Amino acid sequence: MNEQAVQKPRIVKNRDIPLLARVLYVMQDVCSLEKRCEWQRDRMFSISQHITGMPSGKGIPSGFDAAFAAIAGINEEHREQIAIYTRELKAAEKIINGIPSRTMRTFVTMLYVDQIPAATVQRELNMTRRGFENARNAIEQARDMESVVWRERYYVEK
Repeated sequence: MNEQAVQKPRIVKNRDIPLLARVLYVMQDVCSLEKRCEWQRDRMFSISQHITGMPSGKGIPSGFDAAFAAIAGINEEHREQIAIYTRELKAAEKIINGIPSRTMRTFVTMLYVDQIPAATVQRELNMTRRGFENARNAIEQARDMESVVWRERYYVEK
C-alpha cells in the first residue's frame, strides 16, 4: 500500500471540528441516495415486459414491481438520511453562529465545513502562510469554538 496515499488524521483538541467536518459527508450520502433514486426511475422507463396471460408464479417482484420496491426502499433511506443531515446541519449552524468574529466564521466554514484545501482558503482569504497557521492552531488547540481567541487584522480605535 502506498504510504503517501494514506493521510494521517489531524489531532485536534477542539471538540466542535469533527461535528463540522461530518456535515459534508452526510450531505454526500443524501446526494448519493438521490442519484440512486433517479437511476431507478430511469430504469422504470426502460423496462420492457413480455406481456403474457400466464403468471410467472415465482413470487419474486420483477420488472415494474421490482423497480417500485427499490424506489420505496431508497425513499425510506433517503428520509432517514435527510433527518440525520438536518440534525447535523442545525448543530453545525449553532456552532458557527456562535462564533463572534465574521472572519473566523468564514475561515471555519471554508476549512472545516466545506473542506476547501488549506492553500485555497489561504489564497481566497488573502492570508499569509504564518497567519493561516496561527489561525488554524488557535482554532484546533482551543477546547471548542466558543473558547477560541481570534486575532482580527484590524481594530477600530475607541
